[in-house]
Order: sequence, then structure tokens, then C-alpha cells
Amino acid sequence: MKTTIVLCVASFSLFAAVFQTKADIIAGPIKNPTNGNYYYLLSPNIWTASEAEAESIGGTLAIIKNADEQKWVFSTFNAYDGVNHVGIWIGLHRTTLGGPFAWVTGATLDYTNWNQGEPNNVGGIENCVHMCSGDSTAPGTWNDLPDNTFNDRKYGVVELSGNADGKTLSKEERALIGTWYEGGKLERPCWIAGTDNVLFVIPNNRFAGRASLCTDGSLFVPKFQNGLLTEGHIFGGYYPLPQRARTQMGMRGEIVQERILWSDGTWWSRRPSN
Repeated sequence: MKTTIVLCVASFSLFAAVFQTKADIIAGPIKNPTNGNYYYLLSPNIWTASEAEAESIGGTLAIIKNADEQKWVFSTFNAYDGVNHVGIWIGLHRTTLGGPFAWVTGATLDYTNWNQGEPNNVGGIENCVHMCSGDSTAPGTWNDLPDNTFNDRKYGVVELSGNADGKTLSKEERALIGTWYEGGKLERPCWIAGTDNVLFVIPNNRFAGRASLCTDGSLFVPKFQNGLLTEGHIFGGYYPLPQRARTQMGMRGEIVQERILWSDGTWWSRRPSN
């Protein structure tokens, strides 16, 4: 079947996205009080690109373990901007054409919420799963879709474990959280955001990367180069763990007073200079 769409350091408005090779963060992190995990909303894209972006910030597309999580994810993100979306991707997919569905984390598939008659694997290529939109005949129920057409782009919901790495952000890491300005330009805002224990760098293009503070006090963002997240995922819809195809590049930022001097020659300032 086919259907037709805070807590945060920076709040982004939903917009009509032009087709691109990556999804970008438009809301979050938002904490689910029931399971303690954090969630982000991504701009519309195909499933593979959305999962790749989720992995780049240390999570995956949402894993729905029970009816309570299903209800919270759908009610929180289906109409985040006040209108019903075209549907939201979750982390369920086929790892082989026509094969069984599996969560990207390998978690046991104990709970499902399929729409009537789904999954039906039309054409033998419907390998990815989304929640049907609020204006569909069966809001929130699950449906399988292919992953390689413009019309099948959905909003992605990223889930990060609330106790990732088993540690909390340091005082120094938390001090970096806030709005920055690329080259000191007011029209080029960028952000450093964080959950209780995960730090993110979000440049002006809104492609987020998970960051860490090194022992020498510099900031390191793996898979980040020349102001952009590096990429190499494959469009196809049934390839597991697209991040494995990405190159292992990174960018380091030296923190000097109110500036971050990135290793590619760019810099961010805490305050705009113009």
C-alpha cells in the first residue's frame, strides 16, 4: 500500500525539502519519559539515507518495542509541525529482497502494528517500513514500501539510547552547547547540541555529526570533513547498516576562547562578528 506528509539548542522549522542524498535534523532531542531515550526528527528522504543519518549521530531509526512506544512516537512526530506528515520511517526493514523483516539493531521483533493486509511486498521490492500518516485511513499503522523513488520519501525518527556509553557529558562538553556562527556570520548559524550523554555538532547545512572532546581539549567529529558529513551509502532499500560504506574521515576543532578553529580551515565563533 502507498500513502501520500525541544528541548533543543536549536529549533528548526519544517520545510519543503529538495531531494538530497542525506536527511537532516529538523527537531530534537526530545526525551521519551517512559524509556528515557532521546529522539530526533529528520527531513523527508528515502529510508536508506534516513538510516545513514541516524547512524552518523550514534543512533538508528526508531525501534518500536511495544504499544506505548508506538503511541508516543506517532503522537510526538506525526504532526510535529501542526500538519500530518506523509508518514515516518522506523528502523524495520528486510535485509534481503523478499526476506523477513528485522530491526536494524538486531532486536527481537516481538511487537508489530501492521495495517490490514500488510506487509504485502508489492513488486517484490517493498523492503522498508513506515508508520502511515495521521490523515490516512489507518493512522500510525505500519506499511512496507520500496526505498528508491522520490514519492516514497518520509520523515525519519531517530532514536538514541538514554544511557549511551554509560557516562554523562562533562562540564567542558556542556559548556560548548549553544548556537555558533560559521565564519562569524550572522546568516550562517550552526549549533552544538547534546543529550545527557551524547554531544552533536550541527553545521549550517543541518547534517549532524556525533562529537567528542579529546584529552587535549579539542573537539573531534568523525565522518566530518570540509564542513560536510562524508557519505557513501547505497541507494537500494535493503542494504543493512549503510554507515559501513562511509569513509572513516573526521575533522578536529581547536577551541580557542570563543572560537572553534576547524582542521579544514573554517572556524565558528560563539557570537556573530557582523
